[in-house]
Amino acid sequence: MSQTPKLQRWIDLVAALLERRYGLTLAELRERVPGYARGRPASVRRTFERDKDELRRLGVPITVLTPDGAADARYGIAADRFYLPYLALATHRGTRRPRRIDRYGYRALEECAFSADELHLLADAAARVAALGDPVLAADARQGLAKLAIDLPADALDATPRVRVVPPRARAREEVLTALGDALRRRKQVSFTYYGIERDETERRTVLPYGLAFTAGHWYLHAQDPARGAVRVFRVSRIEDLSVNPTAPGTQDFEIPAAFALADRALPVPPWQLGDDPPVEVLVSFTAATGVVRAARRLGTVVRNGDGTVRFTVRRREPFLRWLLGLAGDAAPISPPDIVREFRALLQRTLAATAPR
Repeated sequence: MSQTPKLQRWIDLVAALLERRYGLTLAELRERVPGYARGRPASVRRTFERDKDELRRLGVPITVLTPDGAADARYGIAADRFYLPYLALATHRGTRRPRRIDRYGYRALEECAFSADELHLLADAAARVAALGDPVLAADARQGLAKLAIDLPADALDATPRVRVVPPRARAREEVLTALGDALRRRKQVSFTYYGIERDETERRTVLPYGLAFTAGHWYLHAQDPARGAVRVFRVSRIEDLSVNPTAPGTQDFEIPAAFALADRALPVPPWQLGDDPPVEVLVSFTAATGVVRAARRLGTVVRNGDGTVRFTVRRREPFLRWLLGLAGDAAPISPPDIVREFRALLQRTLAATAPR
């Protein structure tokens, strides 16, 4: 059987039964309630019967909608018997009731209601989260949306048809994300084969996982690399042959330092700042004040007020120079000399490649 917590199972069961006026069979419930999705039929049946009996004792009116003795019974919840009525406020001046009575009780309260557009936005956001590739996040998104729309029709949870969710071209595999998540929870060392694009080579790495973050369309592992004595970032889609330390499974291999802040490290990082190459301080002169230039300047540190010079820390030169070239003449490096020469050479190659023939 699934290890879904009982409370979550109850919420999913009630939501499923409220969606269908004519009820659902147990086989149909197994498709809609994650807690019933796995396990032998007899075991699932026993769990369902326990859940049904406990919910009834709590006052949830689960009814059998088919005649007694039917081969495949259908179960349901009548909405008009499920929602609480309004409560009256008794004071010394008498009983005060709401001006407008709704037969579904709290469903009419403004602070508990979503408009159709708001619910569609939530559904689109849940679909986007589900497309990221992490099965845990996808399940959490679906369950969270189901809780918000527990008293709405089933199609209210559908994402907008015209919204197309485009997943990353190089997606992280679910089994790798699941294994890394487990290693993080248990604080276990991991080993894997990793392709480093900046060096164009593959090597075996052994690290201590500190956190997983989704940044700029990709999943990244932030981990302490003992061999290099520093925290390194690994794109999960390039991780192969992952193994979690199997020794002493109930014992932690490490502690994450209190000073480590994943939220700070998970901010989008320009590609020229990634990698293991020694950092180079590059001064860039900006000669325009467009919105694109202002956004570009914020990626560095202003070092000279008024003349448009900004300092950048660069580990990978090629993506940095191509980024400068993409600013269409509004930016150029002025130091150090070797970076200036490389930029001019790249500019000449680009002009030659795009010249009319």
